[in-house]
Amino acid sequence: MQHLRETIHAAGVTGEAQNQWVSAGLMIIMLSSIVGNFGAGFLALHWGYRPAIIAMCLAYFGSMVWTYSQPRDPVILTAMLVLMGISQGMFALFTMYLPPLFPTLLRTTGAGFSYNFGRIAAAAGTVVFNLIAPVQDLRYTLLYASVLFLPAAFAMLFMPEHEPIPPRT
Repeated sequence: MQHLRETIHAAGVTGEAQNQWVSAGLMIIMLSSIVGNFGAGFLALHWGYRPAIIAMCLAYFGSMVWTYSQPRDPVILTAMLVLMGISQGMFALFTMYLPPLFPTLLRTTGAGFSYNFGRIAAAAGTVVFNLIAPVQDLRYTLLYASVLFLPAAFAMLFMPEHEPIPPRT
């Protein structure tokens, strides 16, 4: 949202209007991620977890590259947040995919560790990246961060598959 704020500010929007625009952008991300959660579940049900997670990683990578590869008008940038929000459906699959990978007595611990390890690594990466290479234009930082979805998609090729739980009828 900070990049959106900077883009809006560069377009001459300031004060309360800027805050409202950023709030609207956040709302767009949140609502489209709900759509992405259901979409990811649909893909997992029909394709399996691994292909669905790989597809969502590649979609997230593609949406970020498309969004941040060039400077965008604030209106277009805000609209492109929908694609990234939908791609966030990948994270909804983790709660269904991870627990069965662990023995019953370790499911919550294993899934919790796996899910949160990425958050810890991202926090450390953010601090280290900022110390090594402070960036003036956040667009480049976001563009470089998109590359992280490629090794994630590649790693999923080697993860075990298990059947999605079908919905109750």
